[in-house]
Amino acid sequence: MMAAACGFAVANVYLNQTLLVDMARTFGSTEAAAGAVTTLAQVGYALGNLLLVPLGDIIERRRLILILSGMVCLSLASAALSGSIGWLIASNFAIGFTTVIPQIVVPLAAGMANDGSRGKVLGTVAIGLVCGILGARFVSGLVDSVWGWRAMYWIALACMIALGALIRFRLPQSKGSAAMPYGRLLLSLGPLFRQEAVLRRACLSQGMVFGAFSLFFTTAGFLLQSPSYGYGSAVVGLVGLVGIGGAFATPVIGRVIDRKGAAFANVLCMLAALVSFLIAAAGQWLPVLIAGALLLTIGTQANQVACQAQIFSLAASARSRLNGLYMVCTFLGGALGSYLGVWAWSRWHWMGVCICGIAMVAVGLSTARGKNKLQERPQTIRLQRKGG
Repeated sequence: MMAAACGFAVANVYLNQTLLVDMARTFGSTEAAAGAVTTLAQVGYALGNLLLVPLGDIIERRRLILILSGMVCLSLASAALSGSIGWLIASNFAIGFTTVIPQIVVPLAAGMANDGSRGKVLGTVAIGLVCGILGARFVSGLVDSVWGWRAMYWIALACMIALGALIRFRLPQSKGSAAMPYGRLLLSLGPLFRQEAVLRRACLSQGMVFGAFSLFFTTAGFLLQSPSYGYGSAVVGLVGLVGIGGAFATPVIGRVIDRKGAAFANVLCMLAALVSFLIAAAGQWLPVLIAGALLLTIGTQANQVACQAQIFSLAASARSRLNGLYMVCTFLGGALGSYLGVWAWSRWHWMGVCICGIAMVAVGLSTARGKNKLQERPQTIRLQRKGG
């Protein structure tokens, strides 16, 4: 049920990526202006993670999720009724800001698991995230080709109403473990980020990998609907759907984490993302592009599980704040990737997009460590005690 909740909620952030070309036609805007729909949705998601997700540490989570579900419904209705590209961009920012439900559910799932099975549990919940991300592109492309992009927002609204009912009756209540006012909660984020080197490395790693992921899928629609291919939005969504293989990779990487350590899994996932862009550079051949999309999705989603396994092994009482900070950096990276993708496409087309993607993943790889720092921490504490 948690996996399903994550999938339906996160889909709202991604459904616009397949609709950008049709949105640009509707309002007579440029591709770059339409690209701002995706960029601002991810900026909104990052801010929502910063300002809303930490609330999970201090208030009852089910009630918080239900309130956010209602706000998402209003934002989706606003997007469906948009009368200008500016209105549409603002509505998608609001959708991103309020659709942070998965990042409240994931720490809850992590807290219900013991240390030996946390990677497996996070991998299972991540199946819903992967299916939501990729299913959103496929379904939105299909709906757009038949009824237009506005219909997709009305369908998403109906799904969120059904999700709210499911959460109300099935999700267990779970109170936050930190007792502090909201102002102090936000003020604690800065010191938390400075003190936890593991958190900072995870933020940069997934921020860059997810940025490369957003860069790829934001511009893949431009490539597939260009004269070189000439496909419609339904095919664009279908290409995105091949990455559903990432759903099967997340439980596998969860087991790798439990056996080999999260740091090892982290490096493995980033290398997979790097190779995916080397494959996708031959994008004029559709099967190669599909193979690159599949490998990139697997690497990105599995890397998220690896990074979250590391940060959730830190302070249990601050899991919502840790996850909020982590997802802020992840989606700021996603927004940067969407922007760079449209920028690179407008100047150098697909090869420029692939070079930017390789550069982003390479920055993420710079965070790699040969040993799992989480495993080293108890030894470090013992040495400090002996010396003191």
